[in-house]
Amino acid sequence: MARRSRAPLSTVAHGAGVSHAQASARRRRAIIDHLLPFFLAVVLLGPQAGGALRAESFFPHYTIALNVDWSGKSFAGSEEIQWVNTSGARLEEVFLRLFPNAPSLYGNGLLEVGEVRVGDKMAATRLLEGNTVLEVQLPGALEAGAALSLSVAFSGRPAAWDALQPGTGQVGYGTFAATEHTMALASFYPILAVESGDAWSIAPVGTIGDPVTSEAGSYTVALTTPCGLTALTSGELASQGKAGDRCVTTFAGEGVRDFMVVLGNEYRQETQSSSGVLLRASFFPEHRWAQSVALACARAALSVYTELFGPYPYGELDLVEVPLERAAGVEYPGLVLVGEDYCNQPEDYFFSVIVAHEVAHQWWYAVVGNDVVQEPWLDEGLATFSSGLFLERESGEAAARTAIAEWQRAYEEVRAQYSGLCVASPTTLFPDGRSYSGFVYSGGALLFDALRSALGDARFFGVLQRYYRDEAFLIARGSSLVARFLAEAPADVSRIFSEYLYPREKTSPALSSAP
Repeated sequence: MARRSRAPLSTVAHGAGVSHAQASARRRRAIIDHLLPFFLAVVLLGPQAGGALRAESFFPHYTIALNVDWSGKSFAGSEEIQWVNTSGARLEEVFLRLFPNAPSLYGNGLLEVGEVRVGDKMAATRLLEGNTVLEVQLPGALEAGAALSLSVAFSGRPAAWDALQPGTGQVGYGTFAATEHTMALASFYPILAVESGDAWSIAPVGTIGDPVTSEAGSYTVALTTPCGLTALTSGELASQGKAGDRCVTTFAGEGVRDFMVVLGNEYRQETQSSSGVLLRASFFPEHRWAQSVALACARAALSVYTELFGPYPYGELDLVEVPLERAAGVEYPGLVLVGEDYCNQPEDYFFSVIVAHEVAHQWWYAVVGNDVVQEPWLDEGLATFSSGLFLERESGEAAARTAIAEWQRAYEEVRAQYSGLCVASPTTLFPDGRSYSGFVYSGGALLFDALRSALGDARFFGVLQRYYRDEAFLIARGSSLVARFLAEAPADVSRIFSEYLYPREKTSPALSSAP
């Protein structure tokens, strides 16, 4: 997520535990076919090749049917989740996250759950953590390695922008909100909580950052809507048809960390192709210039990041204009939201930074996941740093140096004020968005810039490429990335991590494996 703050390049986006998602041989072959050969050895060889998708493992599969009442600004749906217990433990319950019930980030919309079945049996449930967690009691214990089929009925309504004044906070970020012309449905469905073997990630939703840490999954999503709407999603179009006077559009996605849906009735679309990836920009008619600028930036960013980090894993990337609050842009797998207000000035270099930052999240969040509550620096610091690489390539060294100077000002300002915080602090410790952005975004970007300077480009980008390859579609730990850099030059790297990952007032590191 990109958010404008006092420093123009300070940006803010995506919550915990580690569990390997698993898929059948059929799905695994589909992933291999769909991704690029870069991932082939990882998928087939598994842990011996670095630990990214074990050959015997697979993604949880979500089959979702969503019926949208456009005029009533509401929806109802059902989902079936096929999941395998890879925890190594016997489970008596599973947990689902209902993130839209957190008003601090999602506004005053809601997500309600109806009947829940495990196989053909009704399941007892209870709501926890301000209705953002649903505990599902299993009719019988689920043994390690056993499969689970979970059916859930749900309904909800996004927050409403209409009749609200900007800045009221009643729409959260605006990612689960509706206007006369758009409906953004982030986290619209119950999603499996992350299970780490001895605990489930069901922490309360905070007031800053993003709460969603989830396993990469396989999705089939059928949308039933009034005909004539434009549907943009994290998946790719699989089929189209009609049910009476309504249209049914099915999308599918593999290796998708969470599934986003945006509907609109006034979008103008423009497409381009970049190295086999379809780029599609859906903007309002009055923002055609911003649409063209966004497409050009996304194309350039895809090229830069593919060269420096590794291949983009999906066949499409959507850029979608929506109204946002407290955010300039927000990332989802295969889909980037661009804030409507920023489309009024696409000549402002920050507009390009918004796009470059969110595109970078396709590498750092969509493919390589992380706990965004406990370790937000892993994706946000890398995405901010990556936007600096984009500026360096597209606008020159001077533009990159300007960005670094702005990061430095933002970081030093909050570091002087909050001696107990550091780049590696969890979101729960930051008192506000400014401190969060200054440490995690700006300080995180400075950390990676310092590592690049210490190691040189060949070794630095070599580490990031191996990290991207080995942690693809998993939930990475900060300790893993730290260890990879320490192996290159222990003395120099240890000093850098000590500078950024330690709070000034403490003698122990914020990250367990930091020097």
